[in-house]
Amino acid sequence: MVLLVSCIFALLSSCGFHLRGVVELPPELESIYIEGGLPNSQMREILRQKLIASNVNVLEQPQESAALLRILKDETTRRIASINAAGQPNEYELKYTLAYQLDDGKGRPLLAAKTLSQLRTYRYDPNNILSIEEEEFRIKREMARAAVNQMLRQISAGMRHRDKGAHHSNPTGAAAGTAVDTTVGTTSVVPPAPAPAKANPD
Repeated sequence: MVLLVSCIFALLSSCGFHLRGVVELPPELESIYIEGGLPNSQMREILRQKLIASNVNVLEQPQESAALLRILKDETTRRIASINAAGQPNEYELKYTLAYQLDDGKGRPLLAAKTLSQLRTYRYDPNNILSIEEEEFRIKREMARAAVNQMLRQISAGMRHRDKGAHHSNPTGAAAGTAVDTTVGTTSVVPPAPAPAKANPD
């Protein structure tokens, strides 16, 4: 049975199957150091797992050859969303905020700072406090997971866009006698101008 499951997984992998939530990151991000944020937060745990699943080496110390993912904000707040007829809380709203910035190993920005937020509402039951605490913990983890997935997708797309921008800012290196059509991104050959006709002798 174990052998069968292993074979199925290997087959799916060879067909390009990826685990849910795994984001393909560019080679520049093969090693990352995470700076900031709460050391034991749910977000950091989820982020580390996601990066490892995406074949990224998560470093324990910063290195010049690695990217630096700065966690600028990792915060959950709670407020009363509605009250009952007695004026007691009926629903609570949780808001999770994640702000980050991506730099290279020398501290130069690769991607500008961005802020993500997640909102969830849950019903409050004063007669079942333990169950409510468990539900709140589950919701916080769900929001952190959603924010991490969104952050990694943004980083992947942002790095691809950045690479394309760098490519277009550095012309294709077309040889003399060619012209680049910037509208469609193609190169067309410009024929040499015809030589002036010689005048007939009288």
